[in-house]
Amino acid sequence: MIQSVNSLSSNNPLLEKVVRADPLIANRSDTWTYQVLHALQDFPASQQFLNAIRSRKSITLKQFELPLRGHIIGSRRELDDLTPHDNHHSSRIMRTYHAHFGVPLGIAPGWWDDRKRNHKPVLPIYLRLDIFNNLSRALSCLRLSGHNLLVQRMLNNRNRRPYEIRICDKRDWHSVQDEEHTLLDCSHEHLVSLRTQHRQLVFPHQNEDSPTCLRTFLNQPDIHGVASFVAECLALFP
Repeated sequence: MIQSVNSLSSNNPLLEKVVRADPLIANRSDTWTYQVLHALQDFPASQQFLNAIRSRKSITLKQFELPLRGHIIGSRRELDDLTPHDNHHSSRIMRTYHAHFGVPLGIAPGWWDDRKRNHKPVLPIYLRLDIFNNLSRALSCLRLSGHNLLVQRMLNNRNRRPYEIRICDKRDWHSVQDEEHTLLDCSHEHLVSLRTQHRQLVFPHQNEDSPTCLRTFLNQPDIHGVASFVAECLALFP
């Protein structure tokens, strides 16, 4: 959208008309401008950007990038000590991603600066290797809650259920059927069998309870084995 705001002189006549018309009806929630203005409400130094969008003036992306980056990092920092199970105003999907899958944020001030590039956190190993598309897709579904586990299915259906009662219906009636439980803990015979078939992988100890268990499991060297295991597990929940 910021790119569109800066595209008032676009060579595409239709795009130019849309971009010029959209701010004029910004009070409607189904417009691009309304969505952007609403998202920027809590943005640092947002007023200059809000005024620019309303008046259809160009925005310097470099000026926009730094406060945006700081805003995103600040919202992520808030989740550092939380687990997906915690009661918090953020979404469970965001907490799950941050706890298990997201790139850890650096701790040094200004760690994103180019001068400190060598100290930047690196992508998880499974995002840096070339694996088959079907396996990459399975990992993406796991990371982005694009699966059919009850923790997500009961969130999306019409009869939305509270998080704590999205209990596993395979075998364990005491645990929420989420990503970590399904891959590492569930005692259903098919899942136990898959863990046995993939015995070359390093599974955490049964009694080990740590928010980093799933992250550690996914980042072990045999990423092809991990991806195959994840794909076969998720296939049990069509």
